[in-house]
Amino acid sequence: MFQKTIRMKFCTQIECDTASLYDFHIDTNNLPKITPPYLKVKITSFTPPLYEGSEISLDITRFKFSQPWRMKIAKLTPHQLVCDKAMQSPFASFIHYHRFEALNDTTSLLCDELEFSLPMYPFSHLVLPFIKHEMRKMFTYRHQHTKTILEKQNV
Repeated sequence: MFQKTIRMKFCTQIECDTASLYDFHIDTNNLPKITPPYLKVKITSFTPPLYEGSEISLDITRFKFSQPWRMKIAKLTPHQLVCDKAMQSPFASFIHYHRFEALNDTTSLLCDELEFSLPMYPFSHLVLPFIKHEMRKMFTYRHQHTKTILEKQNV
């Protein structure tokens, strides 16, 4: 069955170099630091270090409902890109690109790009406005906290 792909993009300027931004994102210990308090994310399986092909299993709880996710690192380009793809999730498909762009020696642009499709299309599109709202809320939180953490390290 045809699945409509939804694309969303979130960008934030951060006062740090792309190497610091990249290193922050490949360290899975930082995930809880940038996860909104209304979500509970537990890494259930992962063997460091992160590399292209790594698999990470997560348990994500929201509204007291737990959902397993299994992610695979599809692409790693040092200081530029981390791309993870859901192998198991509540979505029909889900790809997340973390892009890091140098604006100058001390300032970077963090862009999170999402490509996803919902299960049970077209019926699931009734909940699409809610899903987009939740994604905007979550990535606003993640970007604000990433910015705060990394800019404090540069003081």
